[in-house]
Amino acid sequence: MKRALSTSLATDIMIVVLIASCAALAVFSMVSVRLNRDRLLAQLDAQLATLADIIAQNSTAPLDFEDRDAAENVLQALRREPHILSSCLYSGSGALFAEYRRTTGDTFCPARSAQITSLGPHYRRALRPALRGDKYVGSIILTSDLRDIAAQEHRLIITFLLLALISLAIAGASGSVLQYRISRPIRSLARAMHKVTAEGSFDAHVRVWGSKDIAQLALGFNSMITELQRRNRLAKLADERLQEQARTDSLTGLPNRRLFTEFLTIAIATARRKQQLMALLYIDLDGFKLVNDSLGHSIGDLLLRDVASRLKSRIRVSDSLARIGGDEFAIILTDIREIQNAGSVAASLLECMTTPFRLEGHEITVGASIGISVFQDGQQHGTDLLRQADSAMYAAKRGGRNRVAYFTEELRSVASERLTLENQLRGAIGRGEIFLHYQPEFDSLTGNIIRFEALARWHHPQLGHIAPNRFIPVAEESGLIHPLGRYVLEQACREAVRWQTTPSAPIQVAVNVSPLQFSSETIVQDVCRALDSTGLPPRLLQIELTESVMMGSLQRSLEKMQSLRALGVSLALDDFGTGFSCLSYLPELPLAAIKLDRSFVSKLMTVSGSNKMIRSIVDLAHSMNMRVIAEGVEEKSQLELIKKLGVDEVQGFLLGRPGPNPISLLQASSARPQQSCGVAPVTVLSTS
Repeated sequence: MKRALSTSLATDIMIVVLIASCAALAVFSMVSVRLNRDRLLAQLDAQLATLADIIAQNSTAPLDFEDRDAAENVLQALRREPHILSSCLYSGSGALFAEYRRTTGDTFCPARSAQITSLGPHYRRALRPALRGDKYVGSIILTSDLRDIAAQEHRLIITFLLLALISLAIAGASGSVLQYRISRPIRSLARAMHKVTAEGSFDAHVRVWGSKDIAQLALGFNSMITELQRRNRLAKLADERLQEQARTDSLTGLPNRRLFTEFLTIAIATARRKQQLMALLYIDLDGFKLVNDSLGHSIGDLLLRDVASRLKSRIRVSDSLARIGGDEFAIILTDIREIQNAGSVAASLLECMTTPFRLEGHEITVGASIGISVFQDGQQHGTDLLRQADSAMYAAKRGGRNRVAYFTEELRSVASERLTLENQLRGAIGRGEIFLHYQPEFDSLTGNIIRFEALARWHHPQLGHIAPNRFIPVAEESGLIHPLGRYVLEQACREAVRWQTTPSAPIQVAVNVSPLQFSSETIVQDVCRALDSTGLPPRLLQIELTESVMMGSLQRSLEKMQSLRALGVSLALDDFGTGFSCLSYLPELPLAAIKLDRSFVSKLMTVSGSNKMIRSIVDLAHSMNMRVIAEGVEEKSQLELIKKLGVDEVQGFLLGRPGPNPISLLQASSARPQQSCGVAPVTVLSTS
């Protein structure tokens, strides 16, 4: 076996050396022969051309005088050129005038020049005209064979063959020396390597011996063994680090979902064994998508790091905080004394989010919706607590965001209902189930209708009438708010065009745009498309936004609002005074009006100081050339006081309920005498 391996290696070396030598010599020979042939052919063509030019010049006189003897004498001079087979002299008419043939058997000169044909690759020809001045008097054709070139090629090939034999002999001798100096030490090294492999240990080394190169190979082998030992140790350390990274969120450094699940399992087992209370908080950021969409993911990543830092600062060392999704965090509160403790921690977390985040020149405000599930009956599992906390978190979002909700059994049915609504809502527009109602808004002084607010309604064939506060949150959470918002905007503009034909025109239409819809990069194009497709003048459209559009980037929101204002569309801030206050930003916004939330009006007659607050807001708005609209007016006393406080426009069930036919309200309004917003308008519009 060992002898066979040795013979094979030596033979391979010899074969490689011989093949390489032969291949190199063959290529060199072929290239040399080819280049030499091309050179000789070029020389022959040049020589033929020169001879043809000389004979053509000397044959001009014999052709003029038709002296054939003189012409043949000129052609006989070619006998000194042994490679010339024939020379054919033709008169101006193309007839053969004289010829020269090296041997009598050669017949290369046909009777007419037009009969000349190709002779193949073994001959060369040169054709030249015989001219007297510029006059053509005949032509000369020289024909040559390639015997001299063939003879030179033959001698060259014989030379190359002799060189090949000498080279092969030298290569064989060199190969023998080479295989002896290489293969024998390699066989020795191979045996050593086989021994190392058989023992399976990186501690064995081979003896360094032989020539310098082979000694270097042995040294390299020993170095390789040493490096393998080092890498084996590093691989174990790297595996430990990978295990750690697989359990840690790379962005925030917090435990990820995988490690959090392990923590949760341990916490549940501990709480069950010690019969303790344990709570799980599920946190989802409100407005984070707006930040990502408007400022980019790099700012979003910085925001997540800062949020993680703030959340961590508000919990105990014994509690566990983890990032379990894009903008979702979870906290395990262990060993709590009562359920309310979880709510206190959640409230603290919400409070720490109220301070704006300052990131790369941007001032960003985001909130959080927190769902709480409590382990208390000893039968729950980690997946149960996560699912329950997630449902509670969505309940907090539906309740207005930036709040806390505990999981209750009622939420199970709510989650099921939400899934049903989402599935049905996906095809509601196409099935014609979504339609609009319009609620009038009045000038507080004249009582005239100046605007209708478009309100989306949904009537399902089986589920019946579905209130907006049920399906709008579902649309926002599922992303369906974008097609729904575009549909409402276009239908409202289309209906507004119809009521401009009434005597009460012009009448505006107000359309609510959700923060998610406003965050879209196409919101301005969507408004332009709706105006262009319906033909509604931009001044008759009012876009109503909530304060939460400021939760992302104020600068990006301001740019969109300015673009809409440049179109001629008016902007109003809806539900003013709720959620995140943007009072400090108010002077920067291109608003035409602010709309007081109905909570201000409802407390007007019962809460001391409410009228002063409204008066302050009215004065502030008027100082910035903004109108003030009060919504939720349901009592005559509220209406009278609202007017005295300087509110410009009013809206509420007292004056008119939402309805599907705004034109009928306009016709009824135009039929009565014009007067201030008082008893008469109430009587007419409240019965519509």
